Amino acid sequence: MRVLKVFIVDDEAPAREELRYLIEQFPEVSVVGEASSGEEAIDAIVQIEPDAVFLDIHLQDRDGVDVGQELLESMVNPPVIIFASAYEIHAVRAFETEAVDYIVKPFSERRLEKTMNRVRRLLRTASAAQAVETPQFEERLQFLLQSVLTDQQPRRVPVEKNGKIILIDPNEIVFATLEGRYASIYTGCEQYATSFSLQELESRLSPQQFFRTHRAYIVNLSRTAELVPWFKGSIHLVMQDTRKTEVPVSRNVVKELKRRLGF
Repeated sequence: MRVLKVFIVDDEAPAREELRYLIEQFPEVSVVGEASSGEEAIDAIVQIEPDAVFLDIHLQDRDGVDVGQELLESMVNPPVIIFASAYEIHAVRAFETEAVDYIVKPFSERRLEKTMNRVRRLLRTASAAQAVETPQFEERLQFLLQSVLTDQQPRRVPVEKNGKIILIDPNEIVFATLEGRYASIYTGCEQYATSFSLQELESRLSPQQFFRTHRAYIVNLSRTAELVPWFKGSIHLVMQDTRKTEVPVSRNVVKELKRRLGF
């Protein structure tokens, strides 16, 4: 059995360390590289040419699914793509890129074993395209689609206020920001503490409704009021809260934000 070369892409170092540790428990598997951003990942993967890539869907600079699609389209011998996220609703988009698997955080050794076995079987076939067209793939995709259809209602988000735990509707959230280690949520006129990192909170929110404008901010797209030009091509969003908070938007996501807002 030849050594299986694996590359890990995740913008959180603890997540990369955990996945590296679990992967390296399998025989004849070597983690040949890591990246914390989409652009860094593309450059390194093209050079290293790993057999498989574990690719987080939520990256600071790029949408992980788009990164996977670019790898599949630009490389002569693209790696097997395994998407990872804390939110399974992204799985339908992930499988549209012909990913071989989709794993939900937190990872387990048993689940990773199934993934690694699937990767090895795939690498023994003539092409990735043949493998993803198998009945097993179709069955998995149908299961994921059913999961989405039966989970249309937004999840309630637990927050803290005056020593109490309150469950709020995500539609009430105007924006969230990182304050210290944890995210704070702002509604129209209230502020709430949470026990989530900003990435953990993002995984609980609908990617169709919420957008990561900055490493420290997530906004509800339906609660934006104005776009204000800012320094060197960046912009600020004026939010629909009582303070009309201005939220920064990183230059590298301005184009995608405008697309999501419809212009």
